[in-house]
Amino acid sequence: MSETRCGYVEDVELLTDRGKACCWRPVNESGENCFWHDNTPKTAEAFDDRHDPGGRLDGADFRGADLVDTSWLRERSLVGADFTGATLRGADLSSTDLRRATFDRVDARRTCFDKADVEGATFENADLRDASLNRAKLYRTGFTDVRLNRASNFGDQMVYEDFVDDADDRESRAATLEAASWTYRELRRLFKQDALPRRARVCYLGEKNTRRRAAWARGEYLRALKLEGSRWVMRYGTSPTRVITSSAVVMGCCGILYPLTGGLRTGSGTYAFEQPVMDILAATPGQLARVFYQGLYFSVVTFATLSYGDIQPIGAVARAIAGIESLLGSLLLALLLFVLTQRVR
Repeated sequence: MSETRCGYVEDVELLTDRGKACCWRPVNESGENCFWHDNTPKTAEAFDDRHDPGGRLDGADFRGADLVDTSWLRERSLVGADFTGATLRGADLSSTDLRRATFDRVDARRTCFDKADVEGATFENADLRDASLNRAKLYRTGFTDVRLNRASNFGDQMVYEDFVDDADDRESRAATLEAASWTYRELRRLFKQDALPRRARVCYLGEKNTRRRAAWARGEYLRALKLEGSRWVMRYGTSPTRVITSSAVVMGCCGILYPLTGGLRTGSGTYAFEQPVMDILAATPGQLARVFYQGLYFSVVTFATLSYGDIQPIGAVARAIAGIESLLGSLLLALLLFVLTQRVR
């Protein structure tokens, strides 16, 4: 490279989709690097004649720069750029490649990072209030002591979930979902630190959903079934309504099955359908109501493990159903207590 050219080369070996590029721009007065790679402070006036730097700006030095309300950096390659102490208030960095960039002590209020690639970047003591990172790639992005508020926008869904269907094989799908899961987990931590519990809960659900899908993609069926059960029964430990609904379904189904699988014996008589189809068709509405009422009553007390001795199931099948229901009742009541405790915390 000529002595009149910068010659800066950013190390991008670990980035599979980005090749090396040597900066061709002329050196400044110092004679070492160009304006973009020189470590001298950059004022807003210094950028007035440089709104079209051309080409890639990998490794550019924006430390302490005043970039308020700028838009000329959008859709550029800024891999490894250093924005330490810069003022980015209201700047537009959408669709910009910011992998491994440094945003320490940055004022990024109202800054737009929409659709930007920020993987591997670091945000330390950064102000991201009112900033937008909707559909930005945030895998392995480091957030330390950042400030957020309710207007900080990270989108409703991680962008990685859009790439799952385009993955070539099972491992690629699982890796993409793991990236989404990691991002959800990191954002949940940030929202908890900044006292935004509702958004932290949304990220928690997103993390669990992507982990469940990743388990299916990797063929870990036992783990996937466990997560499916957690999803439907208690919404990953966040919904007491689902636990109560699951309990009601178990009690209702068992209450219907008891008269059909042997019946119940009480002090006042036996409640059973010896030939279920024929007996149900021949019974009056009042008779059906009495039989199924007894079945439901016995189901409720069995579910709650109250063990009333005045009602006994008849036959091996009915007794097996009673045992299974009693076990499920203990489990679901314990889950309800767990979910309620989690919500209080």
